[in-house]
Amino acid sequence: MRLVGPINSGAAVGGAGVATANADTSNVVAGRVIAVGLVYLDSPPAATTDVTVATKGTNGPAQTLLSIANAATNGWWYPRVGTVSPAGAALLYAAGGTAVAEPLAISDVVNVLIAGANAADGVNVWLLME
Repeated sequence: MRLVGPINSGAAVGGAGVATANADTSNVVAGRVIAVGLVYLDSPPAATTDVTVATKGTNGPAQTLLSIANAATNGWWYPRVGTVSPAGAALLYAAGGTAVAEPLAISDVVNVLIAGANAADGVNVWLLME
């Protein structure tokens, strides 16, 4: 495994509770995303701050890796996506129809967006990759 980051959103610009910033990785990030770590910078308001980590779509369709709304707590998240058969049917565990989930696979530039923050707030993102 390897750790990619920090990917910094940049300092948010705008009024209190409505400031935004976003930044891209300078290189393509490739592999399976095992975990996404967020460390908030300055003091973003928990009631309005949103963070989205997504691929840009330069190497295929864009996909959201993590979207956290109305929060400002540092931590690690372990995003997963439902799997499908070669025919496009959802793969389910037999006993209850629960989706079979796996880490997301990416090979693209990654964008970090912070919104609903205060001026000068930001976020550092780490991707634990396999």
